[in-house]
Amino acid sequence: MVMLAAVPMRWLSWDFSLQDPTGAKVGEVRLSSWRERGSVVVAGISYKVQRDGLLGPFVVRAADGSRVASAVKPSTLRRQFTITHGEKHYVLKAMSSLRRECGLFDEANRQLGRVRPESWFTRRARAELGEEVPPLIQAFVVWLTLLLWKRDGDAVAVAPASS
Repeated sequence: MVMLAAVPMRWLSWDFSLQDPTGAKVGEVRLSSWRERGSVVVAGISYKVQRDGLLGPFVVRAADGSRVASAVKPSTLRRQFTITHGEKHYVLKAMSSLRRECGLFDEANRQLGRVRPESWFTRRARAELGEEVPPLIQAFVVWLTLLLWKRDGDAVAVAPASS
């Protein structure tokens, strides 16, 4: 099992440092504050994450623009993504409607890991992912989980204003 900590890089940003259990930085996950796009950095290589079209899949692109991985949200009602990387398919889904923890599953519905908050009131996260999951997909899974958390936080912030 690969253990990663996602640690916010700045107070109010959605930029995170990915750290191994010793605290060494192994990557970055960045979410844009205004749009649902960003980047992941793995082994010193930066990949852009953006939507294809207004409601299309999230696509991870290499520096040359080639598509490396993608994630589709099959339902607007469920906190779930289907991730494709080459011939591999994964499902990232919320483990409960009341908790922020997300589980990663393979095509046979075997759990490969999870991403969860360190505590109830923090944006810091812990990722425990199987070694068979490539590092780029590990970072993308953290990115998608943080996106879900950001969406939830944005919805809560807007709810009182609409009352």
